[in-house]
Amino acid sequence: MTEDRVRSKGYMTYLIIFMGLIALVDQYLSLIETSAVPYIMAHFDIGIDEFALWQGLFGIVAFLVFFLSWFADVLGRKIGILILLLMMSVSAVLIGFVGSSSLWAFFILYSILILATNANLWTIPISEESPAKNRAINGSVAFLVGLLPLYAVLGDPIAEKYGWPWMYGVFGIVGFVIIILWFFMKETKRWEEHKGEHKVSLGKYRESLKLFDKKDWRFVLISGFIYFFWNVSFKMLTVSVSVYYKNVLGYSTELWTTWYTYAGLSTILGALTIGIIMEKFGRMFALVYCSIGAAISVACMAYLTTPIFLVLSYFFMASFLGFLLVYIIEMFRTKIRATAFGLSVTFSRVGYVVGPLLGAWLLPSADVDITGEIGTFQTFYLATAVIILLPLLSLIWNKYESKGKTLENIQEDIKVE
Repeated sequence: MTEDRVRSKGYMTYLIIFMGLIALVDQYLSLIETSAVPYIMAHFDIGIDEFALWQGLFGIVAFLVFFLSWFADVLGRKIGILILLLMMSVSAVLIGFVGSSSLWAFFILYSILILATNANLWTIPISEESPAKNRAINGSVAFLVGLLPLYAVLGDPIAEKYGWPWMYGVFGIVGFVIIILWFFMKETKRWEEHKGEHKVSLGKYRESLKLFDKKDWRFVLISGFIYFFWNVSFKMLTVSVSVYYKNVLGYSTELWTTWYTYAGLSTILGALTIGIIMEKFGRMFALVYCSIGAAISVACMAYLTTPIFLVLSYFFMASFLGFLLVYIIEMFRTKIRATAFGLSVTFSRVGYVVGPLLGAWLLPSADVDITGEIGTFQTFYLATAVIILLPLLSLIWNKYESKGKTLENIQEDIKVE
């Protein structure tokens, strides 16, 4: 598809807003667990180590994310987005109604929820409909909308008024509401051009995989490697920071909410700056910048204890995710883009098991006075800082720079490498 066949500015504005709202529901449901963990621990009378253990084991379900992405390849981006919204909304609302009935009921619904939030399908329509010069910026703006820190502002008030399960349930309702906007979405032009190939493989996932060549598989592994370490480190943060600041450092709920809101707002700044950095300095520079910045911030958060490093940790982690969601999507061909992205995400979702299991191993158990365990948390966060540096090893195998190139030009470059 040539760059003069892009959508109108009005439609692109609608698409960015719609995908941004999906990202908002996605990010809220992913990050509300940070505020919910202390309530869940108290309700079920478990320690952070036990919570992390079950979170890691049920996180195995997230490996099935490639099926959701495959549906977006064979049925179309529009149908894929609808499936995504329904999975997030239904599971979140059910947590609201029955999540407190048993730990198993909560984690079963939670596993379905994270399966949906892990897909990140909302990035694909923007990538396929945007011209090359605006692709990173458009993706970052939608990502930015999704980063509004409503999870930090609304979490505790919802829990106190309606109960902690409705910390999830309220945004399940929001997900149902924004389905209204789905009816105005058009199928992407790039998918339309390849839909004949997709129909042949409908119901035959293995046939879809035969479309991959060696270079596709190579980048699936490289991108999954990078995404895996981001997932491990970020899960280690989200499962622990609320307990660390409130239970170990002694922050009041009000003070914690204030600083967590600042951290959430910093993710918006991170999304804004990473789009600019990628367009001005390139994707490889962005990878190095995010990885080193996140590692330094997390290490300082543990040893200097001032909450400004919590804010910086979220800033760089959000920047890192913004880089991933742009770079991985643009490196695959249209006919396999969602499936390949789904496989990359699937490999990375091992982090949804490894991160919590590291927490279960390194963090104190329920029978320990957690207020005296700052040394344990320092070791935990030092390990987190080291892990977020490991994506830099990917530069040994991949240094391809896609800045300013059309999706078609990228594929031509990859063919001749």
